[in-house]
Amino acid sequence: MSQMDKIQQQLRQLPLEKQSEVLDFVTFLQQQVTTAQQRLKHRSLRQHPAFGSWRERKVDALDYQRTLRSEWDLRA
Repeated sequence: MSQMDKIQQQLRQLPLEKQSEVLDFVTFLQQQVTTAQQRLKHRSLRQHPAFGSWRERKVDALDYQRTLRSEWDLRA
């Protein structure tokens, strides 16, 4: 028996007023999913918490990256 079958079976056993509450709750959950998807869809990288993490440091990020990679090359 699938999840949908189980839900339908239990839903049929509820009074109509409770079925209406279940529908309201499902609608609420769907709105949450839609809202979350829209946020992710429209979110730019500039809004990510890690964006600009090197801004306040007195280090050239690219130079730091090159140094790390050269250290890795020496280990290989």
